Amino acid sequence: MRYKTSSLATLTLVLLAGSTMLIAQRGGRGGSGGQQQGPPPTAGSGNAGGAGGGYGTMDQTRGRDRTRDQIQDRERLRTQATTQQREQLRTCDQTMSQTRKQVKDLRRSASSSNFDSSAVRRQHEQLQEQLRTLEQNREQLNAGLNEEQRNAIQERNQNMQLIHARIQNQLQEMDRELSDNAMHQADVEEQSRAMERDMKSYQKELREAGKSLDLL
Repeated sequence: MRYKTSSLATLTLVLLAGSTMLIAQRGGRGGSGGQQQGPPPTAGSGNAGGAGGGYGTMDQTRGRDRTRDQIQDRERLRTQATTQQREQLRTCDQTMSQTRKQVKDLRRSASSSNFDSSAVRRQHEQLQEQLRTLEQNREQLNAGLNEEQRNAIQERNQNMQLIHARIQNQLQEMDRELSDNAMHQADVEEQSRAMERDMKSYQKELREAGKSLDLL
């Protein structure tokens, strides 16, 4: 009887020890799981902000350099501008203003209920002469510029040449219309409107070129 009691006690101790170990193992796994953190940072992630800031600084530096270069270019062009160049540009601008007034008068004559074909033809001839004068003045201005000044307004000059060619084509169309015995008043009016728009664009290019060279 004493033997059975001893065996039962031993068995109870063994079971208690096993339960204690099992509980300890489970607790350890739960603790380690609670301590797990997010994935380790990828290589270079810690410097991402620094790299972005570096690029921003480089862009700002380049922007300041460009601004400084533009200011220096304008200052250099300003010192090269002469009184004669300013007078020539002013003459070109005044000639274009007069030409725009003439084409406006032509358009009004063409749209008038008292259409006078002879008066319109005279206005057309005066307009052609005015445009020839304008182009001569612009060529004289360009001839007086140095290479750096011409390069600075090269694109403006090309735009003016294209616009001038377009105006010349419109004048030729109008000339054919005026030479026709069956002249269409509406066509002359529409061609005049188109020339008004082109002359406005021409004068804008001329003035922008003058500002670039500090002539206005």
